[in-house]
Amino acid sequence: MQSAGAAIALRRLRAPSAVTAIVGLETIARDVRFDGGRGMRMACLAVIGLGLLVSACNSTKSEQTGSIAASDLAIGSGRGEAARGDGGGADPVTTGSIKPTAPVRSAEVDPGVVSWYAERHARFPDGEVLTYCHAYGCELQTAIQITEADLGELKAIFANAKTPADERIGIDHAVSWWENRAAPHLGGPPDRRGSEPKDAHVPGQTDCLDEATNSTTILVYLERKGLLQFHHTLRPDSRGGLLYAHATAVFRDTVAGKDWIVDSWMRDSGDPNDVMPLDEWLSKPMG
Repeated sequence: MQSAGAAIALRRLRAPSAVTAIVGLETIARDVRFDGGRGMRMACLAVIGLGLLVSACNSTKSEQTGSIAASDLAIGSGRGEAARGDGGGADPVTTGSIKPTAPVRSAEVDPGVVSWYAERHARFPDGEVLTYCHAYGCELQTAIQITEADLGELKAIFANAKTPADERIGIDHAVSWWENRAAPHLGGPPDRRGSEPKDAHVPGQTDCLDEATNSTTILVYLERKGLLQFHHTLRPDSRGGLLYAHATAVFRDTVAGKDWIVDSWMRDSGDPNDVMPLDEWLSKPMG
């Protein structure tokens, strides 16, 4: 068990280059309807993975993307200690996950979002304790208590959001807020952009699967609190094929029916994020 404020997880022994590659390959295989069953799928992917020395979310590929400019905000510095897995009904298991404290209310969320968390053995964001993934592939998960003061800061971010475009700026700010809120409790240095192999298993460092999960977590929380009036959280999507698979959080403009992404992977922790239509993001180069 990690000390208070550190990760609630057991480390899983995985080669750094395979941490995101295998999971990314599994997601891609599922998306193209590789229907041979999970066991067969994973067996085939393991064979492919033996030849992969480049992981998904490879940070050697620079990503030339714009972001919605964020105004200066009084981002919360993070109050209180991360919740421990032996408190509040959240108990760690040998897979490194934390069991949800209550059944997922699937009627309120997209089924793909629920399955995303299940596939990663990650705790679904239900309640006031949110789990933050880090160390690549959600290897470590830290529980963060969202206080009334935290909620007040999030409400302030969206107070003047009168249109879907306004709300997307708020989403950008909220993802940055969430990264800053979690950072002091992760037990490592602030997250650096990209995913260097040397940072695998390092507390506080994230790959794109961690980033996509964490951004989805705050989106689900915001939606559940009624702070998203024009958007609905969807399952993360990926691009880049087998060698450079890269995932990101996705949400839908419910007015226009258009899907958008918020991607924090190529940004240092807390920096403004890439926010753009999903089809534009999918059309960009690998990685």
